[in-house]
Amino acid sequence: MSNAKVLLLNPPSKHGVAVVRDTFYGCWCKGRAGYNWPPLSLAILGAVLKESDFNVSLLDASGLKWDYEKTISEVGKENPDYIVVNSATITFSSDVEVVRKIKGIIPDVKVIFLGTHVTALPEQTMDEKAIDFIILGEPDLVLRDMIIELEKGGNNLGRIRGIGYRENGKVVITGKADPIMNLDELPFADRSLIPDAEYFNPFAERLPYTTMLTSRGCPFKCIYCSSVILYGHKFRARSPGNVVDEIEQCLNQGYKEIFFRDETFTFGKKRTVGICKEILDRGLDITWMVNSRVDTVSEETLQWMKKAGCHLIKFGVESGSQEILNNLRKGITIEQTKKAFALCKKYGIETVAHMMFGNPGETEETLKKSIEFVKEIDADYASFNITTPYPGTELWDSIESKMGIKEDFSAYDIEKTLETAYFSKYICDLPEGMLLKYYDKAYRDFYFRPGYILKRMLKRGSARDFCRMAKAGLSLVSFNVKNTFMHKKN
Repeated sequence: MSNAKVLLLNPPSKHGVAVVRDTFYGCWCKGRAGYNWPPLSLAILGAVLKESDFNVSLLDASGLKWDYEKTISEVGKENPDYIVVNSATITFSSDVEVVRKIKGIIPDVKVIFLGTHVTALPEQTMDEKAIDFIILGEPDLVLRDMIIELEKGGNNLGRIRGIGYRENGKVVITGKADPIMNLDELPFADRSLIPDAEYFNPFAERLPYTTMLTSRGCPFKCIYCSSVILYGHKFRARSPGNVVDEIEQCLNQGYKEIFFRDETFTFGKKRTVGICKEILDRGLDITWMVNSRVDTVSEETLQWMKKAGCHLIKFGVESGSQEILNNLRKGITIEQTKKAFALCKKYGIETVAHMMFGNPGETEETLKKSIEFVKEIDADYASFNITTPYPGTELWDSIESKMGIKEDFSAYDIEKTLETAYFSKYICDLPEGMLLKYYDKAYRDFYFRPGYILKRMLKRGSARDFCRMAKAGLSLVSFNVKNTFMHKKN
């Protein structure tokens, strides 16, 4: 057994607010609606490293809502040999600041960064001297192989595909890691590593809940999505039996609900129905929710999903304008969205409509259309974000030369993205003030309708359900008031 201590670190945000960072390919949210999700990606890495007998620990400073000082102090006490950070563009500058401070008290620790930002911009990432190694692409097996080699002396690092390091003062990049074709070969996420934090999802019907990933890769061509940077366009999926084995493990560990974090859980009708049948055949008492696309659900699929415990689906609706959807290369139609939401309502599955403002070609008229459309399809919940260009996406490539982004990516700090129009002037012709006005208006118009509020109150089935949604609602109101004030101030 190796004596090397590997710390999987989920760093805090600058202001101690929980940031959702549960997958390898994204970090978002900034505490909106009380979101706080377990770091699934790190738990998967932990399971792989444990199989090779490394001494592994996981510190979810964000989930525990620790500040910089508390985090650095606790890391110092652990005194690890390696620190692994899953970083994204909107947390990159903050993550680097944390590891710099850690190196101030543990100068010999080796820092490894991975994730979408690293994969899209490896050379720029390695410009940060506090980062010793990076992984490009799917990190699960590459991280293991790299640490094994480093423990041997590191003379053959160049043979490992998908890493970056320094040799004689020069940065060496060995390409992007090969995709893992048989996902059934990966161990299940080691949830015993995850701390006893207050993980909360307002849509979860039962607590405690956890997250799970059953597929990787997305065949669709949306110009804004960063998940394909890491996982590519080839869809790869775990078998139904393997997925349900992990569900059983989660039930045995006390979890009562699962949020499947696949980009499109319903891609592939046969597999989706197979998972549902396997859950039913084993008689598992589990509730669950998924991400999906409106063009990948059917009556049959939704019937099976409902029977097997699915109670909510999140759809990327993005816009109420077909022209905007075409500009985004979303590959869906307005009619498909209407049909999918109507079918979900028919089978008693709640829906979330994710919307984007400030897209290429956006006008005041299309913003109005989007707000009205999300009400027209009668979504149970809606999420509104301002379009953000991420490195490695086609959207980024189309405007990169105009932006003049600082090399430390502090302009992408989570305080400035998703909820401000910081980048919108490069994407569309609308003035920043107008976008912010409609962004605030969207939340007010959707959530503060008397009829909607009454419907939600009547729909809650228990006092616990009502308290759960009230907590999310109060957080949402606070968030909206805060942002309205900030927008007016600016």
